[in-house]
Amino acid sequence: MTAYGVYVMSIDRTAQLKAHHLYGMAAAWNEWQTGYSMQQKPVMPDVWLDRLIMAEQADRQVRSLSYQLKAARFPIHRDLLRFDWQETPLQQARVEQLATAGFMEQA
Repeated sequence: MTAYGVYVMSIDRTAQLKAHHLYGMAAAWNEWQTGYSMQQKPVMPDVWLDRLIMAEQADRQVRSLSYQLKAARFPIHRDLLRFDWQETPLQQARVEQLATAGFMEQA
C-alpha cells in the first residue's frame, strides 16, 4: 500500500500489450524501459504515447507485408541485383526502367 492508501500492483505491461496483439507497442515499451534509466529529463506522456502508436503502426505494416508475401506463395525471393538476365527473354533495360516506377508520374 502506498502513502495514499492505494494498492500498487506489479503490472507486466509488455504481457498486457501482447495479450491485446499490440506487438509493436510491446517492443517499443521494452526499449523505453531499457533506456529510461539512462535519460536525465522526464519524457512527456503524450510524446511516448505518440511513439508507441507509431511503433505499432510500423509493426503492423511489416507484419502485413510479410503475411501477404507468404500468402502469395512466391517460389523464391528475387531482386533485380541478383537476377540472372541470361535465363530470361526479358530485356534488362526495360525491366529496370519499369522498376523505377517513373511511369507513375506520367500516368
